[in-house]
Amino acid sequence: MILWWAFLTSLAFLTRLPLPRIQRYDESIAALSVIFYPLVGAIIGVLLCLFVGVLIGFYPHANSGLVAALVLTLWTYLSGGLHLDGLADSVDAWVGGLGQRDKTLAIMKDPQSGPMGVIAIVLVLLIKWAALEALFQALLQPMLNGTSWWPVFASIIIVPILARAVVIGVLATTPYVREAGLGKNLLAGVTPIRVWVTLIIVALLTVLLVPKSAILLLLVWLTVAAMARAAMLKRIQGCTGDTLGATIEIQEAILLVALALAI
Repeated sequence: MILWWAFLTSLAFLTRLPLPRIQRYDESIAALSVIFYPLVGAIIGVLLCLFVGVLIGFYPHANSGLVAALVLTLWTYLSGGLHLDGLADSVDAWVGGLGQRDKTLAIMKDPQSGPMGVIAIVLVLLIKWAALEALFQALLQPMLNGTSWWPVFASIIIVPILARAVVIGVLATTPYVREAGLGKNLLAGVTPIRVWVTLIIVALLTVLLVPKSAILLLLVWLTVAAMARAAMLKRIQGCTGDTLGATIEIQEAILLVALALAI
């Protein structure tokens, strides 16, 4: 049962899906929940695919830009804007911190979003929308002509999986700088064996879902993760929940762009 409660914990934390009441929660369950992050990403991706299928079923000639906007809206709703909040806090802190660790961490704790954070959210959502629109524009017409829907669905599924899997790798290799925080309880869950098994499974899923773009996606994924980790270490000597959320959002945006350019 501990695996079930850990899974529900990760689903409750990372999504706004209606769920049964979590009857058990402690540090061991919180630690174990991190291994389910890629699975939560897969669930988000599958729900988005179901939405696209229903939408195209009712409106087969829907405009690709409109489809992209609706998919992005649902995507943001499913995650509750959690990672966008982390992105805004991180960008505000990086700009306002002026290179100082303590000042950066202090600004990051401020619940208010400054202009830089708002700009970051707008730009990331714009990039996501443009990439989704390019994907749908290139793939919706072949779908309507009777060819496979799989390329669209595979692209939508793999991105949230990869973006959330990066949390495991970053937590396993980067100090958590706050004495208390949402990410603190996750550290015990990122044991070497769990990290390697999870990342290998994710890599194999990438090859299975998007074989033509797998190498490109994995290279982009690793590069963005390494750059994000390096930036965290340089500025604050570790990571926080906000920087992990920001990394997820940046990963999703860049991976979608990579898929769109690889069509």
